[in-house]
Amino acid sequence: MTHLHATPGQLAARTRVPMSRRTRAAILTVCTLLWLTGVLWLIAHWFFPARNEFGALPNSWEAPLMRLHGLIAVAAVFAFGWVGAGHILARWSAARNRLSGLWLLGCAAVLVVSGYALYYSTGGVHVAAANVHAWLGLAAIFAALAHWLRIRASS
Repeated sequence: MTHLHATPGQLAARTRVPMSRRTRAAILTVCTLLWLTGVLWLIAHWFFPARNEFGALPNSWEAPLMRLHGLIAVAAVFAFGWVGAGHILARWSAARNRLSGLWLLGCAAVLVVSGYALYYSTGGVHVAAANVHAWLGLAAIFAALAHWLRIRASS
């Protein structure tokens, strides 16, 4: 196959164009801050509830952490859209890291939907969304590291 007959995806597969340092740094920063604020909220919620004579109350750090997490989540959704429009489409036909990328994308999609459900639902749906969001959010770091470390190993 010559260069003249190659599809854009085939060209991208042969000529790896890495993300710029600024783009990678922005995405890693947003994802790290999102994960850390979520973990800190879970720690405050699960391990350090406030108490009064009527029982457990939310920790005073939960509300500010949740607001910060939500603000960073908006940036993360933007970042995943940005990556999806360029990085994923350009590299899909290469098949390198496709499985780890799909896991990462799937985690992100479920976290977005469950986060939305946490904001707009009540009752059983809210409880289910909270459990999915908390546990998948904790585990998402492994999907991210698996993808990023595979990229580094294959470079």
